[in-house]
Amino acid sequence: MININGFLKKDKDKLIFTLGSEVMAMTHRHFINAPSRPVWATVDQAPVLILGGIPEEKMILISDSSFREISLVELNIDSCWLGSLQCPQEHFTASIFDTISTESVLFIRQNQLVYYFTGNYSHFPQKATRNWIQVLHKRCIKKLCPVELHGNGSEHILALAGGNEEGFFYLGTIKDATVTFKQLPLSSSICATFQDPKCSLHWVIYDVHEDIFLLLMELGKEGHTTFSIVQYVLVSNDYHHDSVQLLYKIPRFIPEGKKASFVMLLGMEEYTDSLLVPKGLHYNPFSNLLYIWGNAILQSYDNKNYIYLDDFPKESSVKYMASSYKGEVICVTENEEIWFIVEGSFKVHRLYPSDGWQMLFTLSQMQASSLYSTNETSVSIFYDNMGPQQLVYLINKKGEGKLVTRPLPVSQILVYQLLSLTTYKISTELPLETLSYNNPCPFEVLQLRDLPNPQRYTRVERYRALPPFVSSDAGFHTKVSLAIYQGLVYHLLWLHSKYNKAYADPVHDPTWRWWKDKKKHKDFFFYKASNFESMYGVHIEMDGYEKLYKLNAQNRLPEYIYLDKGATYSFSIYLVSPKISYTIGKQKRHLRLAVIMADPMCVSATVKEQALVNRNAMLFQVSVKDKSQCFKQSISGHNLRKTALHIKVVGSVGKCFVRTRYGHLMQGTHMIRIYIGCPPRKRLAFDFTMTVEQNRRINKRYFDCVHKEDEMPCFLFSDSFFPFFLIQDMVTGESGSFNGSYVLKVIGGGTSKHNIVDYSEADIYRYNSPKDNTDSLIWTVRDNWMDHHSFSILQHNKTGIEWLCLKNSPCHDVVPHSFYSPEFFFKIMVSNRDVDTSSYCDYQLTFLLHVHGLPLSPQRALFFLWVTLFAALSFVFFYLFSCFLWPRLKSCWIFIKMKFTDLITEESFYTYTTSATSVPSMVSSRLSAGERTSVRSRSKKKI
Repeated sequence: MININGFLKKDKDKLIFTLGSEVMAMTHRHFINAPSRPVWATVDQAPVLILGGIPEEKMILISDSSFREISLVELNIDSCWLGSLQCPQEHFTASIFDTISTESVLFIRQNQLVYYFTGNYSHFPQKATRNWIQVLHKRCIKKLCPVELHGNGSEHILALAGGNEEGFFYLGTIKDATVTFKQLPLSSSICATFQDPKCSLHWVIYDVHEDIFLLLMELGKEGHTTFSIVQYVLVSNDYHHDSVQLLYKIPRFIPEGKKASFVMLLGMEEYTDSLLVPKGLHYNPFSNLLYIWGNAILQSYDNKNYIYLDDFPKESSVKYMASSYKGEVICVTENEEIWFIVEGSFKVHRLYPSDGWQMLFTLSQMQASSLYSTNETSVSIFYDNMGPQQLVYLINKKGEGKLVTRPLPVSQILVYQLLSLTTYKISTELPLETLSYNNPCPFEVLQLRDLPNPQRYTRVERYRALPPFVSSDAGFHTKVSLAIYQGLVYHLLWLHSKYNKAYADPVHDPTWRWWKDKKKHKDFFFYKASNFESMYGVHIEMDGYEKLYKLNAQNRLPEYIYLDKGATYSFSIYLVSPKISYTIGKQKRHLRLAVIMADPMCVSATVKEQALVNRNAMLFQVSVKDKSQCFKQSISGHNLRKTALHIKVVGSVGKCFVRTRYGHLMQGTHMIRIYIGCPPRKRLAFDFTMTVEQNRRINKRYFDCVHKEDEMPCFLFSDSFFPFFLIQDMVTGESGSFNGSYVLKVIGGGTSKHNIVDYSEADIYRYNSPKDNTDSLIWTVRDNWMDHHSFSILQHNKTGIEWLCLKNSPCHDVVPHSFYSPEFFFKIMVSNRDVDTSSYCDYQLTFLLHVHGLPLSPQRALFFLWVTLFAALSFVFFYLFSCFLWPRLKSCWIFIKMKFTDLITEESFYTYTTSATSVPSMVSSRLSAGERTSVRSRSKKKI
């Protein structure tokens, strides 16, 4: 947040205003009001100038030379609070005094009122009242302070209270575009703690990771006040108790300077008659360097002992500071002077105005550069990924103005500055007169040697994705080939995100599954492409899509490194200089290497030097090692502790430069930011391949499920289970066996993958703790070694798991759904938290384990036995019945059938003879008995 002091006046179609000491004018048809004070902010990584106006209460947004006018009233901003006895207001204005932009929220302060905006910054709506929300209602806010570095997934902002609330401040937390404020201190204000008649809070700095606030306070009585640095700490995690401590009283007067460019403030130094008026604080959490800036600059590494930088003139006053958090700081004064400081050095370099700046400006004019103009005004200076940048307002010869962001070439300006100060001499000893210049740099050559591969320490993952080969005659890409290439890159990113899974692949590479079944046809595809017969005229080289693991350091130190527990980072520095001289029995060195550790209790550094007399050089071997004392355990890439290593060749700051294709770069000084903790992209994975092999070797057998799955093997219930795990480094590609201790818990389960149930904390204890007495244990180990939560601690390749599934466990008495044995899916969580001291990493892994062959309960087994016995006996009975009794039953059945047939036939015959005519009856009556028998026999044969 940068305020630009100056008046603005509306004059016909021109907007006249002052920036610093310059009087500027802008022309734009949208300027229909008279803004009073402009404010610069950075939104969406783009420069934005916000202008507030009177009396229409308008806000002008200037971005990339475009102008938009927004009324603070369809925005629903109520700025009519004129003040009260509790919150006195000297004068009322519609100007926006403070603007602070985070990644998701824009804050503004108008008088005592604070509003924030969520949404797309580049498209401020004209009619969107709901997007502007007022916070801290009925609070007297006098200033907004930024928290530039956020952590733990949240952003922060600080609001300082005034009036009757003087001594209080509010910590704003932004998470998922939701803003909440908390008043601090909790019990009473800072002013109530010191009980001084005059008390004012001017600035607050919040160290997110240490949870410490540093306050710039003005204490004393009217007419005789002193500034002090106060530390405020929330002692307990539940934020119910706080602590206030006075760290340092800033001298009332500016110290008397000396020739050493700095003065150590020990209380015995001499002072000038000029009052020391601090305005703000700046803190680098990596180097632990605190700056107090105002009309003097003080610095301290412990917040208690300070050094006064004498090169900064007391006639100037710092307006704001911009830091790269890489060891460089830029100060801008009220009269637009630009000063440059290298951390670890006491020298303050003036960049503007200076001879170096004038030379840079003159050369740019000779090159007809569009980034420089004779009529320009600096608006703001800030750092981005490309280094220091300067936002300037340029007016060309036609009177047209525009905002331009240009690089601020600090090294180039210092080089030109050195050229103006370089001395020379003419030697007449040789036959010809020789002109020689004095080189202020203490060395001639600086080389970095023995640099390790950077990926292990920088944790940056890299892939190779070559575009497909186009087999057309012209060789140019088409829409089809570009679409195919886009799809390939998208698929590569998808494989990258999918690779973080519980089961480890046999090959530790996300691209392995992509080509594992196609590489055997690699020559065939190449043959088709060589003969211009590939599909769509595009050939994809399979080896062109892979993950890169072994990259060289390219002769430069990294900007940051990650150190795990006990990790070491080593390298060498080779210096050549003609200034090294030697005496008999004693070495006289003109080259010295200084190594500054921000936290010597956490990280140690050793430097071994070797004098190479025949090369007139020095070799320094630097080694940085974590001392395993400042961090406990955390998940990968979270809650890392910040510290830094500052390396410099003594006497080289601002004097040694090297020319590259990117311009001049400063040599001899470098700050490496260090993150202590569990490095990102390290994970624990279940090594099912090794687990199957070892279980087969130990149990002398292995029975897989009937229906096999490639990525989820089965394990038999009656066999001892020996799990194996891998520590996979997703950045370097290394994959090794996890040899530490861990805790294994069954946290869920089910009879299939589709009905997994998560257990409660109480159930997890009953199912996993050896101290459970409710007959609920699912598993046990022979050698029980428990943690403080009464869970078993397992060790690599030493502890075998025996499955129990007691009667009150969820895997007890599982009913089989087929003819195969019962099976169960266990949801298992493995963690090394608080039981493994070999690493800072808190590994947590959750995976499914398929176990088959579970036993039945005695009751169900007896029931199944009786059912099986009944079925077996029934089968035997029916078999014997069919073998011995069936023939007799068949004969009896045939006999009964014949008898039944005869009976039916005889009845039918007599019925027929009764219904016959008289003639047959008479004939029948005359037949003899033998004849009647013959007729009956013939009838039976017919039937």
